[in-house]
Amino acid sequence: MKKTLFICYLTLTATSAAWAQSFRVQIAAYSEKQDPAYFEERGVTNYSETEDASGIFWYAAGEFQTREDAENSKTEMIAKGFPYAIVIDLEEQRLLSGVHCPYIRNGVVIIQNPKPDPSKHVIYFGFGSSGLDASSRAVLDEIAHKMKQNLQFILKIAGFTDGVGDARANLELAATRSREARNYLIYKGIRADRMIMEVFGEADPAAPNAEDDGSNEGKGRDLPENRKWNRRVTLSLETPAGK
Repeated sequence: MKKTLFICYLTLTATSAAWAQSFRVQIAAYSEKQDPAYFEERGVTNYSETEDASGIFWYAAGEFQTREDAENSKTEMIAKGFPYAIVIDLEEQRLLSGVHCPYIRNGVVIIQNPKPDPSKHVIYFGFGSSGLDASSRAVLDEIAHKMKQNLQFILKIAGFTDGVGDARANLELAATRSREARNYLIYKGIRADRMIMEVFGEADPAAPNAEDDGSNEGKGRDLPENRKWNRRVTLSLETPAGK
């Protein structure tokens, strides 16, 4: 895996270097929207705000044609109280948006879209949520159809969370997510005794929840871009041995 990540990163970096580039200075990311006064008090008035699909708010301090200008802005943002300000290569981001390869940024592996075992279906959840969205219901509808077509199938449902919060609470949330999937399938006509629930909580993440800081806890800078892939339920269709 490390070798694959290294090759992907070098290939994309080499390709983007050959093209005209522009750069953005990302200054911060928060789970809640920030009031403009928060930035004004720190002397930052020219910034942009975007919200991603997982509900994380990203703040950037402009775009620049050269990395040197972007690095100067990054230094300025750090001095103004944003210690995790980083330079984003927009051309590299554009290239990466079309592939599923993880990439490396400031020494941190960012997962674009982890590809699970092809024998498993995966549904994802919002932060702290156990509600099923339209895409999750579509996946469950497909599973219900397959189970009706093949009565030998049994379904293993495994619930997971990201690494934010108390471990016990995360186990409870993972269980709730698994039950939501099971209950939806029961509503669709699948018998409960054909489904097996497993709960893992924050264990066995699909992507690192936080940067490894080298301590026993191993929890450094939060990685919200990765955490969204861990708020999931996996569903595996299986047949009893010998059938």
